[in-house]
Amino acid sequence: MRTISQRELRNDSGKILRELRDGEEFEVTINGESFGILRMTPLPARPQRFVSADALRALYAEAPLSTEQVEAWKRDVRDVVDDELDDPYLRATLRGER
Repeated sequence: MRTISQRELRNDSGKILRELRDGEEFEVTINGESFGILRMTPLPARPQRFVSADALRALYAEAPLSTEQVEAWKRDVRDVVDDELDDPYLRATLRGER
């Protein structure tokens, strides 16, 4: 863990934030006395509301499924999943509803 002064944190904040992102931790001092520790915290997981058809196809192309499992999945979603999937939030935005 590297020790930095409050002045260094203020003057070099961009560099320090990049180093935080890369896993570095810092002890911040004020007038030579320890004030606190800076470390990157994990970002909260956000649920993904929209998955493009291409992303879904890529996901299933990489999945270690047997032929029988793939065919069963195709039967299950044949009438539900449309090849022309699009983002309803984007549609609303383009129409000016959001």
